[in-house]
Amino acid sequence: MNNQYRDKTTGRYTTSPATRSQQLYTELYRAFDFFNEYFAENKLPKVVITVQESGRRNAYGWFGNAFWTDRQTGDAVPEINLSAEYLSRGSSGLLETLLHEMAHLWNASVADVRDCPDGRYHNKKFKSAAEQFGLEVKRDGSRGWAYTRLTDESRKAIEELKPLEDAFKTLRRKSIQAKPERYMSLIIDAELKDTLKTAITKSSMSQREFVETAIESAIEYWSNRGDLS
Repeated sequence: MNNQYRDKTTGRYTTSPATRSQQLYTELYRAFDFFNEYFAENKLPKVVITVQESGRRNAYGWFGNAFWTDRQTGDAVPEINLSAEYLSRGSSGLLETLLHEMAHLWNASVADVRDCPDGRYHNKKFKSAAEQFGLEVKRDGSRGWAYTRLTDESRKAIEELKPLEDAFKTLRRKSIQAKPERYMSLIIDAELKDTLKTAITKSSMSQREFVETAIESAIEYWSNRGDLS
């Protein structure tokens, strides 16, 4: 087994990828605590920081409120995730994502407001919180005020943090092609539930056949009107 690790650029021996992975987690928690004091007067609650594949989200990271439960205390614990496929962006890139997710955490846990009601569209409440955390915010199409980048203020904070750069740029997970969607979920008003069940039974169709037939009819109708061109 080869336990000798050389830096391909310098040719010098370096720490193992497992060690650098541990260093990354340590640096992320250290950065969280530093930014919590620097931008939020230590008002943010502690979080669980994870590294997972981006999956269909295809995002640099995400925030989940009460995604974890502390069985010792009974408390719900928020999660901040950094997507594994984008770990090698360097400290500036990863810490900008961390600040972005900390802005979501502020709104959920301190301000008690919803800044991303559908899980995608970032409203002006997010914009306000992100600016508080030293980020420049711009509109990003259908995602609202979702585009963020570092400012002089946040770059100054990162300089004061003095991150261990090797931990932020040397590891990256292999990208896995997401499987194509086989089905699509639809939402209907609860009041239609019983009527829909009765109609499906009388039609002698399966639920899937009934719904697909109804949708195909609607598509044909709007297509004939020229509204889908």
